[in-house]
Amino acid sequence: MTVLKVIAKLLLLPVVIALTIIQWAGIFLNSISGVILGILAFIFALTGIASLAFGLASGPEAMKMIAAGFVIFMMPVAGEWILAMIEALHTGLCDFIRS
Repeated sequence: MTVLKVIAKLLLLPVVIALTIIQWAGIFLNSISGVILGILAFIFALTGIASLAFGLASGPEAMKMIAAGFVIFMMPVAGEWILAMIEALHTGLCDFIRS
């Protein structure tokens, strides 16, 4: 049983290294996209609210713009959730290797 555990730990070591690299790249890309998409979401929401306030668009059209801004804003949040799952998997594998 001990031999199988050592073999599993050696086989999982490249997986842990790959998960670390994926996690770092994901954090970098999610940070950059969070800034860009946050600005874009603000522009969409502001345009929808302003067009509704000044009467340039009807209610449903303005709500479509505001909803598009919300969806754009939620994309980095979904990326953050995926990164949290990768981190949980990475932590679990690291704990197994250390045991």
